[in-house]
Amino acid sequence: MAKTSRAQAAARGTKLDVDRAIAPVAGTERPQRRVQARPQSKYERRTTKIFTAVQIVLVAVPLAMVGYVWLTGGGTIDGLQNAMRENPAITVSFISAMCQPLIAWLLKFVREHYQAGDGGYAAANLIGLICGEIMLQNAMGVVGCALLLWRIWKRIDGELTCWKRERGLGGMLADLSGVLVVCVLGALCAFASWRIGLL
Repeated sequence: MAKTSRAQAAARGTKLDVDRAIAPVAGTERPQRRVQARPQSKYERRTTKIFTAVQIVLVAVPLAMVGYVWLTGGGTIDGLQNAMRENPAITVSFISAMCQPLIAWLLKFVREHYQAGDGGYAAANLIGLICGEIMLQNAMGVVGCALLLWRIWKRIDGELTCWKRERGLGGMLADLSGVLVVCVLGALCAFASWRIGLL
């Protein structure tokens, strides 16, 4: 009898105790950030217009580049192909220009997240796009994205830190997947320009 009582006392509170109840531990769950839509003030309406203007400019970049290469090639398809074949720098610039509509499309999601109150997502993507545009050597894209980042930076007090803490590494990579594609393309263009400069 004494042995049984001693064994029950030893098992009390362990996995062997059939009557054991596990109480939930407070504070183990990660706090969820509150995302609220931004009030549409005069400042926010102007920021939206700047987003739209930057997107339009970026979409127009490849059209301008095609026109430039077309004129360089004498206004014919054969001349255009010869110009790109004879001057590798034009080819790199052409590829860079073709990436700009993709960046304009990504800015659409940046704007939507910013307006929904997710400033961390917006800021992180804009920082990544600036890096991508630097490697793509597109001055207009760098200036446009930097202007947008400056506009929203005043309004996202602490949202970037909250975004990083909540999303973690996997979530951050998912949110920045489009930007990572731009950076890879930018790195290829930057490497090609560097190699051309050595010739």
